[in-house]
Amino acid sequence: MELRTPQAIHKIKLSKKNYALIEGKKSSILQAMSFAINYHKLDVTETQGELLITGTDPVVRVNKYLLK
Repeated sequence: MELRTPQAIHKIKLSKKNYALIEGKKSSILQAMSFAINYHKLDVTETQGELLITGTDPVVRVNKYLLK
């Protein structure tokens, strides 16, 4: 299910799973929430055995506006 970032973080946080698969790699739930910050929209799918997370709409960063 495609969700916006706040909704995706909420769904990840409420998940009873011990780990998540982020684009095919096993990661902790905390890493999954920090991964979600880098995307506007994410696909979060919860199956019986695992939580699958894939980013669909990445955040575009403009380097000239970042603090140094």
